[in-house]
Amino acid sequence: MTFQKFSDTYIPLVDRYITSQLTHNFSDNRHTLEQAILYSATNPAKRIRPLLCIATAELVTIPVEHIIPLAAAFEMMHAYSLIHDDLPAMDNDDLRRGLPTCHIKYGEDIAILAGDCLNTYCFEMLSTELPKYFEARNVLSCIQKFANSCGIHGMAGGQALDLLNHSKNNNLIELETTHSLKTGAIIHSCFLLPSLLSTTAHKQTHTLSEIGKKVGLLFQIIDDILDVKSDTETLGKTAGKDEEQDKCTYVSYWGLEKAELIAKETYEDILTQINDIDSSKKQELVNIIDFIYQRQH
Repeated sequence: MTFQKFSDTYIPLVDRYITSQLTHNFSDNRHTLEQAILYSATNPAKRIRPLLCIATAELVTIPVEHIIPLAAAFEMMHAYSLIHDDLPAMDNDDLRRGLPTCHIKYGEDIAILAGDCLNTYCFEMLSTELPKYFEARNVLSCIQKFANSCGIHGMAGGQALDLLNHSKNNNLIELETTHSLKTGAIIHSCFLLPSLLSTTAHKQTHTLSEIGKKVGLLFQIIDDILDVKSDTETLGKTAGKDEEQDKCTYVSYWGLEKAELIAKETYEDILTQINDIDSSKKQELVNIIDFIYQRQH
């Protein structure tokens, strides 16, 4: 499949699954919270994380219908992180995916609760749905690694570093540590966790893990480049935010030209590693990597 066909095939599947998991039709005031959750989790988006998860699952011969709960959990966790990331106490943004952020539309109180619920929904869903398809010990390992990638050793820890250390005077180790956790940990897990669930992919686990780390790096470098080169309308979020907040990014540290060169080298290294995998199902993964590298928003 081309990236567009792959995306058109699986994004609706993920979105329908997420909607089915999050819809309760409350008759009391929890209805407002439910709507805020659905608003943030189902807004139109590229769904890169679930697509990476599905493409990796196909590569290790897991049926798509079995991996959808994990793919959906990645998107729900990402949606939670965006809600909280946009709050006034964090990055203080009022635009996300071209629409008002959750706290602008529903208020800070409901937005915080919406994020809290999306976070906990993930673990409820994974512990309920994955055992239907996979061995219990593999499910337990998957959930443990998923949690690790979201907490202080992953996304939340990276966000803390970003909030407390953001300065153009940061060194490269601080920069790489921040983004390997804040952005990279979840993306890395999109590659690692399907291989942990599979009963036949153990020989590929290390390779997929290494690829996942590099894809997380590539994604963040491209994000930093777009923050400088693109505009708010194209991005669907406020452009130039990194410069405004005096953040240390790959562009501010290396300069635009070298950041673009590092992105190109990382992209080519990823493709080399994917091409070394013995599988007839790797082209879809290559197509997603191409999209990440070439994306304009």
